[in-house]
Amino acid sequence: MRKESQGISWLEVIVLIVVVVLVAGIVVPNLWKSKSEINEGSAMRSLRMIVTAENNYVTSYDTGFSQTLANLGPPADAQPTASLAGFLDSELVSGTKEGYTFTYTAGPADENGRIQSYAVTADPTNSSTGAVHYFVDQTGIIRQNPQQTATDKDKPLGG
Repeated sequence: MRKESQGISWLEVIVLIVVVVLVAGIVVPNLWKSKSEINEGSAMRSLRMIVTAENNYVTSYDTGFSQTLANLGPPADAQPTASLAGFLDSELVSGTKEGYTFTYTAGPADENGRIQSYAVTADPTNSSTGAVHYFVDQTGIIRQNPQQTATDKDKPLGG
């Protein structure tokens, strides 16, 4: 006794749609969250790269720290100078990388014209690219603020 199959019933189609919607409702937000966390990790790595580049710049040139983030970028002719030292890639020195905007501020020059301090903030370009704001200065301590642009007053990472 074999029953003739007539295909999929409407009830089966509706159940399938409900299952797909439920799975998408669980998976998609987690994917957005993980992308945001990846961008935050990239922003922290970029800040560490900036600190390293600044330390290299100080030891390579007699000007103190760089005047701009662009000074740390790649030279066109592969001949590094104080204007284009070649310590960072062109994407990072442009000020935007992987969902974060980097703002560099050089401190004032001393009586010899050397810049003795700097500060860098990293802010998410929008709420879907990251949720944490970061700050670093010549001390190399990365600080974070989940609400607004981070400053030297905010708590350090892991603190």
